[in-house]
Formats: sequence, structure tokens, C-alpha cells
Amino acid sequence: MVPHRHRASPPAAVRLFGVGLVLAGVGLAARGEVAPEPAPMPLAPAAVEPAHPLPLPPVDDSFLPASVIEPLDALDPGGTEGNDGLPPPRSRARGKPARPAPVSLGAFWAPAAAASGQPGGVALNAQFARVGVPLVRPVEGEPLWLAIGKFGRLELAGDLVLPDSGTPLPDQLWLVETGVTHIRPLASGATVGGTVLVGSASDRPFAGLRDMTAMAVLFATLPAAAESDEWNVSLFYSPTSQLPYPLPGLAYVWRPSATVEAKLGLPFGLEWTPDDDWSLSLGYTPLVNAQAILRRRLGAGFSAVALYRTDTEIYFLADRAAAAERFYVFNQRVAVGLERALARGFALEMTADYLFDRLLFQGTSFLSGRTDVVPLAPGPGLSVQLSWRR
Repeated sequence: MVPHRHRASPPAAVRLFGVGLVLAGVGLAARGEVAPEPAPMPLAPAAVEPAHPLPLPPVDDSFLPASVIEPLDALDPGGTEGNDGLPPPRSRARGKPARPAPVSLGAFWAPAAAASGQPGGVALNAQFARVGVPLVRPVEGEPLWLAIGKFGRLELAGDLVLPDSGTPLPDQLWLVETGVTHIRPLASGATVGGTVLVGSASDRPFAGLRDMTAMAVLFATLPAAAESDEWNVSLFYSPTSQLPYPLPGLAYVWRPSATVEAKLGLPFGLEWTPDDDWSLSLGYTPLVNAQAILRRRLGAGFSAVALYRTDTEIYFLADRAAAAERFYVFNQRVAVGLERALARGFALEMTADYLFDRLLFQGTSFLSGRTDVVPLAPGPGLSVQLSWRR
């Protein structure tokens, strides 16, 4: 007999926060018109800009729900340019921050997949919202402060039981975080900064102190001997990452030409833009966070995308036996889709996904000591994301 499932209801503040973000994003998009054909992309950035771009903070990609497609090189302040339906510019000034979207709204759905050794299956659906708001007016060359808000909900729809503990599979998992990031350019040409986020990742968010999370990143971008190159140094920690220990990062950013940018080290990254129609992005961070994205421009503000990535979502279950135990949702996926630039800085991406190597399990480590392992059959999925890049 299957135990009675307890459907956790999120706190009112959580529900209002998520609904408010979604309504705000939809309302902004609704006021726009079809975007005019964008001007040709410059081969190099302008020498002077009136305002500092609005970067989001370095984040651990493994901490994000699978519903959101975000580049792994968001781990450092020099990530890819914003997705406006065109490939990124073929060159970029050294130390210039990236342009991740200050607002991202995403959703994901996968039909029921059979669970090995159990009758029935599990269907997935998820929603995610992320917002970055400047606390002071961004000015080129001046320190930047951003307030960050993140909200996510993952539903596991299916009457399954975790095989070792005998407890029902949690039907809803929540992520609620808020914090601040600071980026400070130095007279030497270096850039330093950091991010702190606090919140809860659990089936019952904020049910106890042991369900709280605290993610912290310190980073620095230092000039290299070659004028076009730089060094990236970072220190990252999150209790809900694949490595729940302080993780140092060191990478040399090599720009041998206007079409290639490689981050040699950890995190690893490669950006190749052979022309204005094609772009390839690769990324890797320990342990098994990998991503490859190929984009092809089809027309003004319209692109095709193909990608591969691993997804790991990690939560603290409120009723877990040991405080150090974590609940993992892991899969690999390939996807193809379309991106469309909308009016007023909005961009819409839709992909058809194929998920494989799918696992649900508990453990104190991603690689060892696994319990309650539930393998899921491979199957299709659909993703959609609306971004605003001002």
C-alpha cells in the first residue's frame, strides 16, 4: 500500500513572490510591439558607454532548476553577451562585464516517465523566476550593487515511494533565495566582487534552520601580460552544490583572435563565433556540470539553437533522517529550438528536449553513499524562457 502523500503548501509569501514575478514579466512583454530589425552587430564594443551593463551575479549552475537555460560561464563576471537573437559580438573589451538578463522567467514540462522497479511513473513540471535590480544607478567605471531574487518550483507528479526509506516521493520542491552582489572596478584594470544569497531549497521551505541555504562567491578579474587576455580567480561555496565545500577557481582567458575566447582552467569555457551567423559555446565546472550550445542566425532577431547539458537540482527534505542528506534530481538532455527577439529588450526561447540518464536519489555526496535511488526512463520534454535584457 502506498503511504499517504503529504502535499506541501508553500508559505503565502513564497506564492505571492513567484506569482508577482511572473505577472510582472508578462505585463512588460504585453506592452511591447514587434521589434524592428536590429542594427548590424558591431565587430568591437564602443569605446565609451553611458551606463554600465546590468550583470547578474556569478551563480552555481547546478543550483538552478532544469527549466532554465543559463550558460555555465555565469560562474564568473565575464560570461557571454545577452541573447538578443543574434550571435555575440566577435570581440569584447577586457574586463567588460557580461549582459545576463536582469529578469528571466522559465517553465519546463515532461510527461510521465516509468520508474525502474515500481509501478507508475513521474511527470515533471517546473517554473522559475530570477530578477536582478540595481541598488544604485549603474555608471560605467563605478562600483555596482545589485539586489537578487530567485524563485523556483519543481513538481514531481506520481505516487512513487523512495525504496530504502519507504517514504513517499516529495511531490513539490521549492527554491526561494534573495541576496546581493557587488562588482568593483579597480584603477589597475582589475575587477573584484562577490555575491551572497540566502534562502531555502526544500519540499517545505523555511520549515527549519537546517533547510536554509547560503551561497557565497568571491571573484576577481586580473589583467594578463597580453593586452587582450586576463586571469579569472574565484572562490565558491554552496551547501546545495555537487561539491558542498569551498571550490576555488582559476582560469586564463585567452583571446587569440576576434572570433575565439577560451577560459583555460576551472571553470572551463569556450566561445567561438566564426561569423555573424554562427556561434558555439562550451562550458564545464566540477563535478559533472557540462554544457554545449550551438546557435544559427536565421534572420533579424531570429535564431535556431541546439544544446546539450547536464542538470542537477539539490534540495534538503524537511523530514530527512540526517541533516547532511540531500535530495538530488539529475538528468542529461539534448534539445533543439528557436529564439526570438521581441520588443523592448525581451527575448523568447522555446526548445523541444530529450532527457536521459535520469535519477532521483538521496545522499550526503553526489558520487557516493546514494540511497533511495529511483531511475527514470528517458523521454521528451518542453522548455520555454522569457528574458528581459533592457
